[in-house]
Amino acid sequence: MCTKTKSGLLNQMLVIILLAGSLFLAACSPTLTTPNPEPTSTSTPIANIEPTATVAPIATTIPDSNGSPQFNLETGSIATSFQTETIPEVTDSENSPNWEVLPEYRRVTLEGYPIQDHLMKPQIFIFPVAELGKINEGAATIITSLKTLLQSPMEIENMPFLPLFNAAQMMHTNIQYLDFKNGKGLRYLTQFSQGIVPINNYELIYTYQGLTSDGNYYVAAVLPIHHPSLPVDGKVTGSEPPEFASNFIDYVKNVVKSLNPQAANSFTPDLTQLDAMMSSLEIK
Repeated sequence: MCTKTKSGLLNQMLVIILLAGSLFLAACSPTLTTPNPEPTSTSTPIANIEPTATVAPIATTIPDSNGSPQFNLETGSIATSFQTETIPEVTDSENSPNWEVLPEYRRVTLEGYPIQDHLMKPQIFIFPVAELGKINEGAATIITSLKTLLQSPMEIENMPFLPLFNAAQMMHTNIQYLDFKNGKGLRYLTQFSQGIVPINNYELIYTYQGLTSDGNYYVAAVLPIHHPSLPVDGKVTGSEPPEFASNFIDYVKNVVKSLNPQAANSFTPDLTQLDAMMSSLEIK
């Protein structure tokens, strides 16, 4: 087997990651060519485990607006309130990037969330399935993928994720299939990137991806999350594990292996509280 210098291999890995990002921009779908770090990613069934935490609920309802769905959620201690917006449709695929081509949808931004300094805002999106599938081919593929997984729970190379990002899904960990009041879905932790960066607390997210039982709405939650074992941000400091430079794929695998068995309450916010909030979801 031939050997390469650390800098040469790092450059090679950077080319691979950036190529994955460019393929994403061409296909406008998160089903990227970035290698999945999990060794059993194509055939591992995942058990459906219900959350066990008792969280003092704050029952909140977003009222109907211009025919948009009602949204009921018990935020517990995760948020003090939230703002909701109806985002106008974007159908001009010639002048807009494809990940922005979307029908009218609802966006909910949580306020008083435990994490403030993060790349992402704590948000929940409600997309109309029929309209989304018609105008965005990449989103239609993701909807089909989620439907398949909800029928036969398992772990695949690129887990379903909306909204569309112009970056690669670096990894996924802590997968759990989880029902909400009038639908089914799954949650996992992930990070998106266009290059070689450490898995870190500034970019790590908890996401929930689900479908209402009638198939009318797709729910996507993007929620910042921290773990004390991870660096504060994605800056390369030289203190990363040796495999970060010598074998980036092994580095990602090792981080995934370290996060999977961590206790729910070792994360901020507590995974069980996030699960309880998403389980309380009801869309009418």
